[in-house]
Amino acid sequence: MKRGFVILAVLLLCVAALSGCVGTQPGGKKVLKVGTEATFPPFETTDDDENIIGFDIDLIKAIAADNDWELEVVHLPFDSLIESLQTDKLDIVIAAMTIDEERSEKVLFSKPYFDASQVLVIREDEDRNFGIEDIVDQDLIVAVQMGTTGSYEGEDIFGAEDHPNLKQYKRVNEAFMDLKNGRVDLVIIDEPVAKNYMAHLGGMKILGEPFTNEQYGIAVKKTNTDMMAKINASLQKMMDSGKYDEIFKNWFGE
Repeated sequence: MKRGFVILAVLLLCVAALSGCVGTQPGGKKVLKVGTEATFPPFETTDDDENIIGFDIDLIKAIAADNDWELEVVHLPFDSLIESLQTDKLDIVIAAMTIDEERSEKVLFSKPYFDASQVLVIREDEDRNFGIEDIVDQDLIVAVQMGTTGSYEGEDIFGAEDHPNLKQYKRVNEAFMDLKNGRVDLVIIDEPVAKNYMAHLGGMKILGEPFTNEQYGIAVKKTNTDMMAKINASLQKMMDSGKYDEIFKNWFGE
């Protein structure tokens, strides 16, 4: 009987050990889940083999290498990323996410890693003369991506998130296709992303000048201060060493 109990105890310990390896690589290294929304090139997109690539992805991989972390990058709707952090479905979010007061109440942001701004994108053959202040009066239809600062700007313009002239899209590529096909009059979006879609789809242009100043940050759960300290230290090291500039030039040129 005693020998039976010993064998049973050993088996239970083995099961416990195996259970503790869920979400780890061989050797016991934890795999961190990184959330992004992969229709936002050049920050995050997919290649021909459906691998998630982009400026943000190269950046977080370099940070992970500096900290000896293993990563699994997952694609999720942008408007679900913060909630997924809060509910422990993700460890890190990097998704060209603007640091703002509302988000900062829910998650912990890194030091800024990219300066950005919002622009208006219209069709190349658009012959109407208008600016932001004319959108409501001219009954224009505006496309934005849900949960982004572009959507916040659209909501400010129309005074409500459910206004019939404000079209909210899960994926920003759908907004650009509807602009190109004449189903909306303009897209409000981050300038680097606008330029990327314009280059690939053609037939569009930026109207006027950028009208906001924003900075992107990497997000973790509000209580995850230790991980954020490591992310910030790695970011600073990359900026000091020239590694950040190397990644930047690869995706944006000189």
